Amino acid sequence: MSQVAKRIGAHLPPKSSLSAIAVCDRQPAHGAEALLPIDVARQRGLALVTPVTEVETVQLTDASGRVLGRTVLAETPLPRFDYSAMDGYAVNTFDLERTARPRLTVSGRAAAARVVDRPVLGADAAIRILTGAAIPRGANAVIAQEDVLREGDEIVLSRIPGVGENIRPCGEEAQIGDVLANAGGLIGPAEMGMMASAGCAAIMAFRKIRVATFSTGSELRQPGEQLAPGEIYNSNRFMLRGLLDKPWIELIDLGACPDDPEALSALLRQAAWQADFVMTTGGVSVGDEDHMVETVRRCGGTIAVSKIAIKPGKPLTLGTVGEAIYIGLPGNPGAVFTTFKVLVDELLRVRAGLGPTTTRSIPAIANFSWTGRPGRASYLPAVLEGYNENAAALINLLPKSNSGMLRRLGKADGFVIIAADRETVKPGDLVEWLPL
Repeated sequence: MSQVAKRIGAHLPPKSSLSAIAVCDRQPAHGAEALLPIDVARQRGLALVTPVTEVETVQLTDASGRVLGRTVLAETPLPRFDYSAMDGYAVNTFDLERTARPRLTVSGRAAAARVVDRPVLGADAAIRILTGAAIPRGANAVIAQEDVLREGDEIVLSRIPGVGENIRPCGEEAQIGDVLANAGGLIGPAEMGMMASAGCAAIMAFRKIRVATFSTGSELRQPGEQLAPGEIYNSNRFMLRGLLDKPWIELIDLGACPDDPEALSALLRQAAWQADFVMTTGGVSVGDEDHMVETVRRCGGTIAVSKIAIKPGKPLTLGTVGEAIYIGLPGNPGAVFTTFKVLVDELLRVRAGLGPTTTRSIPAIANFSWTGRPGRASYLPAVLEGYNENAAALINLLPKSNSGMLRRLGKADGFVIIAADRETVKPGDLVEWLPL
């Protein structure tokens, strides 16, 4: 037995964690229809996933899109001092004469600089101040420059400003100890700016999750290669690269593998050794050359989910190989895209420390007619055409194509979800809408 195989076998989950898997393994073999409802498949998949706990130091310049591994607290007030929110003049409202047009002498100028350089406001005076400059000592308001008339060294105010007007006080954004960003959150532009304003040069991020991918199929060739009769280009490989192109994912692209059980076993073991997830396309249906389910078992793995009541994407398979989670995607590109968006992406998010997805379907109004067979929930690419008088979304289907077609997915705004027990949809009917 190879060292890789020994390591995989040594780290199989304990029996107590495989109760749900055992139930699935007792289901009928290939060809028998025992379809899992989507919610059951989702729960079984989530039961396989444990969030990462390992963290690493990441420079703030490289932190965009990463998952924060430790909560960031304010160590100083933000802002650190009172400063002007406008270009204008710093004044003391209590010194102003209560006349229609008070007149003050401009006694100085304050620009964004060190707080120790801020001038002192004298009586019956104003200080020219620029946005971001520290408020002069003795001032309690800033009047915008458009609200004054400058006459040499004097200004005439068109109105009396209120106390604190156009001043951003110290600690307005955050006080010492306030949470600036929570662990488990995605670091976006606002978080980047907030942490920079707090002086954070680096953050602790959860390590990237490792996802190993390979396509199965003896007919697959790479774009640019010459095609023989019966061969096709491997579109799934490149679509997965796009779907997995996230700052919190480390992609391990293992290319493609022919429909050979021994070659598939060797590549699956290699992938499981390297990654948190092994994601394959093709080979999980009921054809003579669909070997992946048996390959998983041959490698000592388990199957938790097989055959789901979803269209497209029924063959989606979930399980484990050693310490890695196995995700067997269908071969049809449309089914790959659909099942990834509906089920797989959430598993990756949970493993990465982001938690379950918050994107859920919402009610919408059908602007189309549809007829289908009950038994599986249909996820149909569709576009948002507008809103009715009650602000309900109006949804229309894109031109019909089979599950292997990608053109309409590229034009889709989301999926219309048609329940498994539904046979028809008419214009004006209520449907579920899942935005992409």
